[in-house]
Amino acid sequence: MFAPFRNTKSVAGAMVDFGLSEARGGRPARPGPPRLVADNRLSGGFAAFDVAELSLDQIDAAQGEWASLAARALEPNAFFEPGFALAAALHFPPKARPVFIVVWSRQPGGGRRMMGLFPITPANPLTGDGFIRLWLHKQAALATPLVDREKAVEVLEAFLDWLEARSFARGIVFSRTTADGRFHAALADAARRKGRRMEILDSYERAALFAGGDADAVLARGSRKRLNEIGRLRRRLAEMGRVDFDVAATPEEVRGATEEFLALEASGWKAGRGALLSQASLTTFLRSATRLLAREGRCKIHALRLEGRPIAMGVLIESQGRNYYWKIAFDENFRSLGPGVQLVHEQTRLLLSRPEVELTDSCAIANHPMIDRLWPDRIGVCDLAVQLQSGREGDFLAGCRRDLGRRRLRDLAKRAANRLLRRKVS
Repeated sequence: MFAPFRNTKSVAGAMVDFGLSEARGGRPARPGPPRLVADNRLSGGFAAFDVAELSLDQIDAAQGEWASLAARALEPNAFFEPGFALAAALHFPPKARPVFIVVWSRQPGGGRRMMGLFPITPANPLTGDGFIRLWLHKQAALATPLVDREKAVEVLEAFLDWLEARSFARGIVFSRTTADGRFHAALADAARRKGRRMEILDSYERAALFAGGDADAVLARGSRKRLNEIGRLRRRLAEMGRVDFDVAATPEEVRGATEEFLALEASGWKAGRGALLSQASLTTFLRSATRLLAREGRCKIHALRLEGRPIAMGVLIESQGRNYYWKIAFDENFRSLGPGVQLVHEQTRLLLSRPEVELTDSCAIANHPMIDRLWPDRIGVCDLAVQLQSGREGDFLAGCRRDLGRRRLRDLAKRAANRLLRRKVS
């Protein structure tokens, strides 16, 4: 296993080396206290926190404590649990790996407990905004860090104080967090206690499926005409042979279904343009992540089959009563019969029949042309920036303006490229 950087350094050293304007004069990173003490409002006492940067080897060795924290998290995030995040960090180049910042609480008797986990990437001199960012892997749809639900505000305070003491970054960006959720509220409280400014840099809504109700009723809310069309297409498909819907859930089943999914995705329009089989690292990552998650009962692969042959497949991962619709692929030869839509119809029935699943996040882009017409409910997702340097609000706001400008340019370039390539959305 490799450390997060080719030459292992402290996060402070890495941030200075990344060329933030405040550090160019040769100022050394300010030393921070080895232990931070935060007022524990919940119990009326005091909780001592240790904050540390862990290498990939160290966080690998702490998987048990990491998994325990994920089960106690204020908000679940399957993409930051060991089965997914560790597989992503291990199977990609060192420059793409995060630094893991961990907050521990000291326990009676000398023990300690993991209370927060924050994978971060140092400030990038090319963006010029001087912000540290929570790691947002290209294969992840959410970057909400894991914080213990009982002391979330205190853990966030300790993390922000630690970063401020060890870097000259203007702020930190919490990318793709649930808007107006419990984590959002805790972060706002932690920022307010220390007079830190918090700004929303981006926000959008994506489709979601909430527990309860009948599948046809939910789909009809999206579009009654679309529901009738699904029935018509299903009858046409059934004329071609036996149609089955199945779920791979055991590790052995998931292993086989993963290979089918990879082949199905690579046979479509993504071949050579982002298909998981087109890059060895992506292929290895998917195989590793699905197998690790399946061992914990957190990964299922759904398939719509025609005479046993998969014509549409979806990969879902689970965490704390939430499902994340991570991947979908379908056979282009059956595009006119809407295999992806028919798969989602079957999945909607299945998910609504499971009372323990409170929410399924589509993980889709905003205004997705397929899932938005099937699932009428929405969840908000946003990117939040929090000020780090006390008394330097102007620098923080200047960084926010640079970030917003960069986002606008990126969106314009992306729209232009999509028009040029006439890119389809899967």
